[in-house]
Amino acid sequence: GSLHWYVNNYITVFDTIVESFRLMRCPTVIGCADLFEMGGMLSMFGLNYEGTSVEMWVMQDYKAEIWALKYRVELPVAEISLQCGKFDHRWEVVVTSSWDGHVLVLVHFDGWLLQVGMEGQLVASFHRKGLRPTRFRLKQSLVSHAFFPALEGYVVNGSPFIR
Repeated sequence: GSLHWYVNNYITVFDTIVESFRLMRCPTVIGCADLFEMGGMLSMFGLNYEGTSVEMWVMQDYKAEIWALKYRVELPVAEISLQCGKFDHRWEVVVTSSWDGHVLVLVHFDGWLLQVGMEGQLVASFHRKGLRPTRFRLKQSLVSHAFFPALEGYVVNGSPFIR
């Protein structure tokens, strides 16, 4: 397996088997960009400088480093402006995939968290100061470790954070 980071228009890859680093080409994305997983494949999204559209690329051929544009979503700027009361291009966009495989486009702006559909429509909104979206998810390991059942109060498949 490999770990991937997007830094300065390159993807840094760490191969966990041979424990070595290398650089990988990424698609030409104009604006703010980052990596995510879509359909089990390495993917990348980019928010244009105007803050009006998001492109999503998927790695078509890992060895040849070939990327394909999968989606382009035009953000509903007028709806977002109406919902938030203003628009000044300072929003943050996070693209991630849900557990059921759906791609989520989340816009964070001035205390608002907005979900935008793949056709560019405003799907849902939530207002809460201090709320920040993240691409990271907790994914429990399928590997059963012998020391867990020995722990007092350990529950198989129990939630690790809620008691």
